[in-house]
Amino acid sequence: MSSSLKIQKAHRTLLMIAMFSIVMLFAGLTSAYIVSKGALGDKWDMIILPTMFYWSTGMIIISSIFAHFSVKYALSDKLLLITRALLFAILFGVLFLFFQILGWYNLVNSGKFLAGNNVASSYLYVITFTHLGHLIGGLVALLIAFIKSINKKYNSSNVNGLRLVIRFWHFLGVLWIYLFLFLLFLN
Repeated sequence: MSSSLKIQKAHRTLLMIAMFSIVMLFAGLTSAYIVSKGALGDKWDMIILPTMFYWSTGMIIISSIFAHFSVKYALSDKLLLITRALLFAILFGVLFLFFQILGWYNLVNSGKFLAGNNVASSYLYVITFTHLGHLIGGLVALLIAFIKSINKKYNSSNVNGLRLVIRFWHFLGVLWIYLFLFLLFLN
């Protein structure tokens, strides 16, 4: 195995370890949610997810599609299309963030706050804010990949860095869909 392939494998392994750590974090948060809900029983406040969370889910899916195509374009040496696909992935990622903020605004307007005596809404904020922190990291990674694509750093023979960024971005999208469905059906 060449040195380059060993480095690529090491990068993939490190990314998998990081993603596993994030999965464990959210497994802990969602488990705590379930235990708290069970302990409170009838005192648990049912929260209807804001419509904006549905919209944000659509935005992250669209963003992930554009991100997927950026790798396809890199493998085909379509350098301009890599940049365009990453730009749209970033724009829809920012729209995801925008709709999340609108969703939190709707929660506040309906009397659901981060702190106070409403445990259900506190969990909702903690889970979505924690995802937001990771999402911002993913957007930064996409922005760096976008800048590199402008400088024509990605092509069919140099695609590993882009693949890692996009793999993490897909992971964040799948994670959000899991969290969204969890909050939708287990509330």
